[in-house]
Amino acid sequence: MKYNRREFILLTTGLAATLTASAETKPKTHVIVAGAGLSGLSAAYELALRGYKVTVLEGRDRIGGRIFTLREPFVDGQFVELGGELVGDGYKRMLAYTQKFKLSYEPFEQEFETGGSVTNLQGGIGTSALLKSKLYPIGAKLEPHPYGLTGDESKMLPPALLTRHLRAMVREVSGDDAKLAALDRVSLASALRSRGASEEAIRLMNISSNYNSIETASAGGAVYDAAKRSVAGTGANRIIGGNSEVPKALANAAKKLGVKFVLNADIKKIAHTESSVNVSFTEKGGRLKSVAGQKLVCTIPFSVLRGISFSPALPDQKSRAIQELAYTGVTKVMMQGSRFEWDSRNVGSSVWTDTPLERIFSMSGKRGDERGIFTSWTEGDGAAVVEKMSDAERQTWAKAELEKAIPFMKGAVERTATKSWTNDPFARGGYSHFQIGQMTAVKPHIKNAVGAVHFAGEHTAEKWPGMEGALESAERVVQEISG
Repeated sequence: MKYNRREFILLTTGLAATLTASAETKPKTHVIVAGAGLSGLSAAYELALRGYKVTVLEGRDRIGGRIFTLREPFVDGQFVELGGELVGDGYKRMLAYTQKFKLSYEPFEQEFETGGSVTNLQGGIGTSALLKSKLYPIGAKLEPHPYGLTGDESKMLPPALLTRHLRAMVREVSGDDAKLAALDRVSLASALRSRGASEEAIRLMNISSNYNSIETASAGGAVYDAAKRSVAGTGANRIIGGNSEVPKALANAAKKLGVKFVLNADIKKIAHTESSVNVSFTEKGGRLKSVAGQKLVCTIPFSVLRGISFSPALPDQKSRAIQELAYTGVTKVMMQGSRFEWDSRNVGSSVWTDTPLERIFSMSGKRGDERGIFTSWTEGDGAAVVEKMSDAERQTWAKAELEKAIPFMKGAVERTATKSWTNDPFARGGYSHFQIGQMTAVKPHIKNAVGAVHFAGEHTAEKWPGMEGALESAERVVQEISG
């Protein structure tokens, strides 16, 4: 059949309109993202870019998760990072987002002596230390060692000694799964003993080791973590204006793409099939609501997820991973005040201590500023006592401990704040780690999807640590969903 020009135009125009209407009326796949931390925000944004309908549920009244830049009650425009701190120069995904959203960052250099970088310590310690009430500045030598350590153990601080052991163990394992599995069967402390570490050095290495205890942490897991940290890069950066600028930019970009955010959404139950999900949650005031979709990206830490019910129940191995994965307790107290004495004595950016304060960081402000913010960072076993205190008690305690440990800081502190990630109902810890045997029993089941439920978050990352690990996991689930 032949058509004249007018008939052909009418026919093809009608066909195009029909196809367009069909495309517009075809429902988009709805993806629910549980958690508005870095991994959840990245997954939401990237899925929205690919045309998915996305709803983000967040239990807190803010976005960012464990990226949290605290500005109050501090003055002079100073702030601190309560969670993710520094951005390694190997964090390619994180740095790519800063460039995409036109955010700025600057290198972080540890201050010592005249404020320059630590480049030549001439065999001395690499950070300031407080041991048995004596302050050792950067570059000092522990002679005689206050705890009687000898040989190589006396030449460096316990954190550096632990790092040296772990790096050697990474080289020794060198991709050998059998060796890694063997290390998973023993504690990190036991592995250190087998390498000749003294009991006193092991006790000191347990202070702020990134684990609840090196007596229960898997040696294989610690080697695995050290390998991930090794790719973070050799330099560190910080986002100008605070790390919260990154999740803020991601959320704003996601909203422009139509992503819906529901804050104060405390998830209680996840019903799921192979092709659908229904998430029940309570809002402020306790009213129960639900949202349905075809996919769920679950970024909730396992320490919190174990309190959420699944219907039907997840497979046994997945449930075991959720119930058993360990999270390191982390509690911080931030103290703002005069930094005159701190600077005049060349203390630098951090002090490793044998006191209950464990580590003290001076990461806000610079040499010559009137004020600084000094952060006590306790972990694991060392944080167990302060976690039981009220916020007010903990702030009073930390100020008193600072003045007792470093007398020249007496009267310097003006303002205080605190954050216990262990007590945070949407975190229940700082970061995940493997206990003895969990590399073999738990790790293989952490990241795998179950039907329509996909899992992301730093605890599911396999190649990168911290913030970059969170983005690695988001990249993976976006690929799982979009193909």
